[in-house]
Amino acid sequence: MSLKSAVVRCPIYGSVLLEENELKLIDSPFFQRLRHISQLGFASFVFPGAVHTRFSHSLGAIHLAGMVFDRLISNSVHSLAEHYTSEQIAYFRRILRLSALLHDVGHPPFSHAAESLLPPLRSLESSLFSSYSDNRQSTHEDFSQMIIQYLASEEKDLSESEATDIICILSKNKSPSERMNAKDGKPMVYPLLCQLINGEIDVDRMDYLLRDSYFAGVPYGKYDLDRLINSFVCCLETSTNQFLLALDGEGVPSYEIFLLARVHMFHQIYFHKSLGAYRHYLVRAYEEGEIDYKIDGSVENFLNLTETRLLEEFRTNRERKWSGRIFNRIPAKSLIRVENSEPEKLRRLNEVNNILKDKGIETIFSHSSNNYSSQLKNNPIDQETILVVDEEMGRTTIVPLAERSTLLGVESKQIEIHQLYVHREDYKAAITLVPHAND
Repeated sequence: MSLKSAVVRCPIYGSVLLEENELKLIDSPFFQRLRHISQLGFASFVFPGAVHTRFSHSLGAIHLAGMVFDRLISNSVHSLAEHYTSEQIAYFRRILRLSALLHDVGHPPFSHAAESLLPPLRSLESSLFSSYSDNRQSTHEDFSQMIIQYLASEEKDLSESEATDIICILSKNKSPSERMNAKDGKPMVYPLLCQLINGEIDVDRMDYLLRDSYFAGVPYGKYDLDRLINSFVCCLETSTNQFLLALDGEGVPSYEIFLLARVHMFHQIYFHKSLGAYRHYLVRAYEEGEIDYKIDGSVENFLNLTETRLLEEFRTNRERKWSGRIFNRIPAKSLIRVENSEPEKLRRLNEVNNILKDKGIETIFSHSSNNYSSQLKNNPIDQETILVVDEEMGRTTIVPLAERSTLLGVESKQIEIHQLYVHREDYKAAITLVPHAND
C-alpha cells in the first residue's frame, strides 16, 4: 500500500509535497504551535505584511531541502551512490528534510526578540543537557533539540536514530547514529547535511530571504533560486574524507547575489531602526513583572507559550509603561545609528548617551550583529568549507569558495548595528541638550 502524502500551496514555491511521516510531525501540537510564532518578531509593526510565521517558513525549508538533495544526487562530481546503498541515501534525504522541518520548533514568542528571556540551559527538561558543566543561557536551538527528543521518546513520532541524527545536524557538536556514521573508510555524509541545514548556503537562509522579502514587500532579499540550486554539486573532499557542498564555477555570481541579499536584508529589515526598541520594551516588561511570562524549561510550559497569550498580556497591562508601548505600537526615536562599528561614531554615541543620562533622560541602547560569511580566504578546509568545481579542457580543479569570490576576504566580518534611542516624548529635549546628536 502506498504512503499517504499531501500537497500544500505556498506563495513562494507553489506546490509543496509532504509525505506521511512528515505530516504526522506537522500535525503534532509542537509544530502547530509555530502557527502562533511570527517569523520576524515585531517587524509587522513596521512592515504590515510581515505577519508570516515560523510554521510557513519551516514548510518552505523542507521543500527546499528535498529540491537541493535531489539536485546533488543528480549533479555530483563524486556520487554518493558509489559508497552508499539506495536505502541509505533515502535515509539521508529523509533526515535532511526532517531537520529542515524541525529546525525552528524551539522558537519562543516573537522569535529572536524574546531569545534573551530563555532560561539557563541546565533547567531544560532533557537528558541532552544534563552533563553540561556550565550554566549558559539556553537558545531556541536548545529548545528545538529538547522537543525533537521528546517527539521520539514520548510521542513516538520519530525513531531514536532519526532523532539522534536530526539533533546531531542541528547542533553540529554531537555524534550521529550508526545509520549516519561512516564505516569501513567510507566518506562522511554528515558534514554535507549540516551545511545544507546550518551553513553558508543552507535551506533556512534560502527560504527566509525570499519569504521575508515577499511578505515585507521589499526587493532586498531576492536572488536567483533556480540558478543557485542548479549550480550545486556534491563533492568528496579527499583530505578529510567527507562529502561537502560545492558550486560549479559559473555559480559563484549566484552565490554572491545571495550573500548580498542577506546583508541587505539585515541592514534594511532584520536590524531596522524601530525594532531594537521594541525588543527592549519586551525585556523590560518581563523584568519589571508587567506580564505573566515565564519559561521554566519544561516541555509542557513551552508548548503553551504563544504570541496570542503574550499579546493578551500586553493588552491587559496596556496602562503600564512597557506593555503600553508595545500594545499601542509606540516606537522610540532613533538618535544615532552606527553601522559596522565605526570608531568615531561609536565614541559619539557613548558621549551622547552619557550626557542624556546625566540630564535625567532615559535612553535605550540596542546592539545587533550577525556573521557576514563563514567562508574566509587561506583557511584550512573543514566541514564548513564550500568548494568550487571548475572544468576546463578536460581538467577538473576544486578550490574553496573564498578563493573564487571577490566578496570574501581573510578576516571575519560582522553585519553590525549599534543604536541609541530616546522615548518619543523626550526627543525634543534630547536634541536640545545635545544639538549635534543627529549630525
